[in-house]
Amino acid sequence: MKTLKFKHEDKNYTVKGEWDKKTFTAQAWQGKKEASAAYSVQKEKIKDGTLADDEALETVVMEAAKNDVLNGGDE
Repeated sequence: MKTLKFKHEDKNYTVKGEWDKKTFTAQAWQGKKEASAAYSVQKEKIKDGTLADDEALETVVMEAAKNDVLNGGDE
């Protein structure tokens, strides 16, 4: 599991993400309360047959969940 901690409007949040086969899913939490929608991405082959970098895919999804909180997603 990968985590990203941040603070917004004096509240602490944690984005938690994990791989399930070829799909990486992340969601922001404030304690045990959901603070964002769940975001996911599937690893697929790019044109030349190589796979996208795991870290790059993880970063995109983790940041999407964080931005959902920063932009007032589910609050």
